[in-house]
Amino acid sequence: MVIQHIAFRQDWRQAQRTGTYDRSTRGASIEEVGFLHASDGPEQVRAVLTRFYADVGEPLVVLTLDEAALAAAGLSVVREPGDPADPDSERFPHVYGGPLPVAAVSRVDPVVRSGHGPGPAAADGSDEALAGADEDALHLSRAISLATANAATDGGPFGALVVTADGRAFEGANRVTATNDPTAHAEVTAIRAACSGLDTFELSGAVLYASCEPCPMCLGAALWARVDRVVFAADRHDAAAAGFDDAAFYDYFASPERGGLMPIVHRAAPGSTAPFEAWQENADRTAY
Repeated sequence: MVIQHIAFRQDWRQAQRTGTYDRSTRGASIEEVGFLHASDGPEQVRAVLTRFYADVGEPLVVLTLDEAALAAAGLSVVREPGDPADPDSERFPHVYGGPLPVAAVSRVDPVVRSGHGPGPAAADGSDEALAGADEDALHLSRAISLATANAATDGGPFGALVVTADGRAFEGANRVTATNDPTAHAEVTAIRAACSGLDTFELSGAVLYASCEPCPMCLGAALWARVDRVVFAADRHDAAAAGFDDAAFYDYFASPERGGLMPIVHRAAPGSTAPFEAWQENADRTAY
């Protein structure tokens, strides 16, 4: 049995932040319903999409559950009629025992709709189907494509995108040499594009996807932007092998002695705390 559950993408994002998923069908809580509605494979998923989600416009994902992980968490799976009032109705797996641990989800697939608007799924699944790869893989593939295309022109071999909780994507590529800006790394340009496009300086709920492990500067930018999660493909060692300094910079921040690469000196100066005092006294300040 393949146990799968249809979720609103926003609800799944929230679960990733809290560690547990507590929704059942169409956003109702597991506590309210008494169990987690699930399906036994793609055919039942399509049937449920047709019956219960045809009028839903919000982005959806399908969670594939690990039955062993469910059992380890004290949850039980029971196959029951889809309609308790009709014993002859198709049987669906229901998960009892409370909220679902995020760790019990082995795969996440976006629900891809063709045409205009959600619409019902076609009987053969041609109009509405599950994507073949999980959401992270899809966005990482896009970041790698951006990096590859950028490397073939006048930029560095790095690409990134910020994907918001509601599915909007903002892309960036390395423009250091193209703009003579050493801070124009792909992750930074993607964060700048997202903040500009959304008219905000913080990106809570968003995920940063990068073709390569972000350097300390880019990780700092992601932290300041309040990005929820960072997902990358190649690592710092791959970058170093291609001639980039990422590994050396990581070593620099990890070492208690930083004099070799670039000395950092703390020197007390009169009035050094005055800017902070002025900030605290400004009643109109915007916290960040």
